[in-house]
Amino acid sequence: MVNKFVLTSIVATIVAVVFVGIGILIGHFAITKEVTNTPWKYSYVPRQTSQQNYQTFIRSIQAENIEANLKDLTSRPHIAGLPEDLESAQVIEERWKRDGLQVTKPRYNVLLSYPDDNRPNRVILTNGDGTIIIQTEGVEKVYDPNQPKTVNPFLAYTPNGTAFSTKLFYANYGRLEDFQKLSFVVGNASLQGSIIIMRYGRLYRGNKVMHAQYFGAAGAILYNDPADYAPFGIAPDQVYDQKWYMPPSGAQRGSAFIANGDPLTPIYPSTDYMYRLEEENVKYLPRIPAQPISYSEAQMILQYLQGIEVTADWRGSLPNVTYRYGAELLSSA
Repeated sequence: MVNKFVLTSIVATIVAVVFVGIGILIGHFAITKEVTNTPWKYSYVPRQTSQQNYQTFIRSIQAENIEANLKDLTSRPHIAGLPEDLESAQVIEERWKRDGLQVTKPRYNVLLSYPDDNRPNRVILTNGDGTIIIQTEGVEKVYDPNQPKTVNPFLAYTPNGTAFSTKLFYANYGRLEDFQKLSFVVGNASLQGSIIIMRYGRLYRGNKVMHAQYFGAAGAILYNDPADYAPFGIAPDQVYDQKWYMPPSGAQRGSAFIANGDPLTPIYPSTDYMYRLEEENVKYLPRIPAQPISYSEAQMILQYLQGIEVTADWRGSLPNVTYRYGAELLSSA
């Protein structure tokens, strides 16, 4: 009885699909279609009432214009909420007005974080008596002294503070499966209160920090391994400023917030009259200090890693470094 019902349902479904398919074929071949030689970029732009504005917009889409605008807007740091960011917005506003567009500028009050230029973030490795073995500079190499000062490396939305630990571990790309493997190799208890160093790639930086936090780390370090960001080697002629690959002094900045918008007004616009969460109640904000460093600095730190050697898929390409899972150190980081 049950089998007959199922069979009948399947037959009915097949018949319905056949009729739908016939209808689609009739519609496709029987209806006359307009043939046009209009370039693709005209097809995707709605024609406005004013043909003049339409043509002005189309003519403005030129590669040289894109190049000039991009060069201008990236010629100076413009972190959100700072005067340089307002200057960039005003440049765009004036260009849009000049093109006949109406521009409105709503006001938002957003939770933001900034690096302290007078006290750059640092990663320090010391021996047992407190003598400093390694100390990162917290700044990058200056290639052109005539250009505006760059932003010191930092991860936005990570908290202020100092993380101390005698345990240093390497968690590959910081993915959940990487932490699960590391936890299996060294023991989950070992990760508690440790410092975790991870390489960029395969996962958003904020998730890396949150994974380290979830597994009990006291702090996190991120770096760009040459295996991912300087694939042709780290010789001066293979990286910036001769090529576009990451140089030894380069460090990736960015946000560590794993959601979108203003953390204090999730989903809603952060206008002055909007209800705001307390910062300590925002679950998507990291609770442990984290810092990006260059791979030249990571190279020095990774040389002190102890424990057993990692599997091949975890190895980067830093020279003179044996990639290890890590262990309790005689020194503190």
